[in-house]
Amino acid sequence: METLEIKTFKTPEELKNFMDEEIGRVRSLMGDYLRRLEEIRVRADRLKKAQAALIKFAGEKQMPALEGREVELPGLRVLVNPGPRQETDTLEEVVKTLQTKLDHMQKIRKALDPLSDFEEGVVTISVVTSDNIPTRMMIHLKP
Repeated sequence: METLEIKTFKTPEELKNFMDEEIGRVRSLMGDYLRRLEEIRVRADRLKKAQAALIKFAGEKQMPALEGREVELPGLRVLVNPGPRQETDTLEEVVKTLQTKLDHMQKIRKALDPLSDFEEGVVTISVVTSDNIPTRMMIHLKP
């Protein structure tokens, strides 16, 4: 569910600073998730090797999956005791979404550069945001 808000900025610089801060926040968040993802991948690899050793030891052709259970609730998927593969898939989805958001925000930020040509006190900028991403801008010129 997206949340729409209207944010008002007194100068183009305030708007650009807002965008820079949001871009920095998303980059930091993505970095944290990428570190977690790497840790989970290492665990998943170790688990896969351990399962292969157990199969070899037990003389079985395969072992039952150790993955957690998934429960569907209205509007929500719940993973109970998720396995490394499920955690990896979930984090990869989040990182991909954040990367898309970051790319989009950087394009918007670059498009804002010409606003610097406005003299101070000449404009007020109202921006409609969805999840802190500008979707519409209203530039109010002051006489």
